[in-house]
Amino acid sequence: MKKVLAFVILTLILSISFAYAQTGYTNISSIALYNDTDYSSKINDTLKISTKLHILNETEDWYYVKTTNGKTGWIEKYFVTVPSQRFVVNNTNNQINIRTSPTTSAKAVGQLAPGEKINYVDTYHSWHIIEFGGDECYIASWLTDIEYAASQEIILLYDTINIRDNASTSSKVIAQGNKNDTYKVTGEKNGWLQIRLPDGKTGYVAGWLTSYNSNYFSEGSQGHKKTTDELNLRTGPSVNNSRITTLKSGESITVVETVDGWSKIVASSGIIGWVNDYYLKDVYPLSGKVILLDPGHGGKDPGAISFSGKYEKHINLEVANKLKNALEALGAKVHMTRSSDTYIANKERGRMADRLNADIFLSIHHNSLNNSDYFGLSTYYNTIKYKSPSHGYNLAEAIYLNAITINGVYRDGILDRNFEVLRETNRPAALIEIGFMSNPQEEMNIHNVSFQNVMVEKIANGIADYFNN
Repeated sequence: MKKVLAFVILTLILSISFAYAQTGYTNISSIALYNDTDYSSKINDTLKISTKLHILNETEDWYYVKTTNGKTGWIEKYFVTVPSQRFVVNNTNNQINIRTSPTTSAKAVGQLAPGEKINYVDTYHSWHIIEFGGDECYIASWLTDIEYAASQEIILLYDTINIRDNASTSSKVIAQGNKNDTYKVTGEKNGWLQIRLPDGKTGYVAGWLTSYNSNYFSEGSQGHKKTTDELNLRTGPSVNNSRITTLKSGESITVVETVDGWSKIVASSGIIGWVNDYYLKDVYPLSGKVILLDPGHGGKDPGAISFSGKYEKHINLEVANKLKNALEALGAKVHMTRSSDTYIANKERGRMADRLNADIFLSIHHNSLNNSDYFGLSTYYNTIKYKSPSHGYNLAEAIYLNAITINGVYRDGILDRNFEVLRETNRPAALIEIGFMSNPQEEMNIHNVSFQNVMVEKIANGIADYFNN
């Protein structure tokens, strides 16, 4: 009987592993889903960044996928990130409930026994999403660990990255790695990845400094350009390749690769192809845009007080200053509701956006709860005053979908809230909560300069996506 049971368990794990290997996420905004493995074929849909894809088939360069809303088609592998295969493991001595939604009040539909593992899908609202009984269910992250399948690898994105003896910026540095170095990854903890070092020992690297696969997006070589004339879009980098369509003069495009005077581009419609570089010019994607950044709290209002006693108002301003620089580098005119430790009423912050006639208003915050187990990034919009969710939702969504592409950043949702700072403006407005200062591990991450720099880059990309779509 034990042999039969062991065989059943092994079969279940293998089937789960196969299913998980068929999941990926788009890593660029507005990308075409084609009817065939050909740039000139019909476009079935245009997908946003971070779109979840069920991979049904593949060729050497393409995946055949199905989206969560039922659309099917082919997408180039270049634009899909396939995370490493992971399992949720019960390393406690107790049974852990599996629930239908991410709350302790939700119905329990099963249990994970001590030592048992089950397929990991994602993390949402501090709960792990798992595959159970053919459905996606939830299990408490604070009671479980994440384990990686054998031979899974991650790639470092920058030079001189510290590898530490524990999942913390305060732990001892035991090694360093450089851009494009690859490591076997064995586990995940608090946004950090456990990796196998060449000497056989293990260490931890910050997830936000890594990628699961090397592509233009993860390496940051995305370029913003415009066409200077009507321009043929071709299936390859030569006039001998077939023409797909003709781009209009002045059309905004994203360059993802260059070869011998030709650029592989993604047009605003999502269509992919090659164009001659001679007819392209560099542009600042936010040129002419007026943006008001609001570092939350300040002065007599400290905001959240972190697990270690730090004030939210200070880190809000740190991140806002970094974001201001990033947005100005993209061509925007950026104003701040405050540039020092001063108090401003929330009502006044929102109305400042109206006086400036700002194109968008973004309020920057870091979250806190009485429960130190909670973690994750969330964005907010308001429909109490504005009945159309597009007024602020599109901005909140664009920022959120870019931010959650960072390894080690977990999803806490895009939420409609009646925040005074959002409802007191007539301009498109959103608020971001970058992480939980009340969680001791996440607090260390969000105070880390490298984390802030990566986060600011993704927020800026999200704002550029908002204006481009």
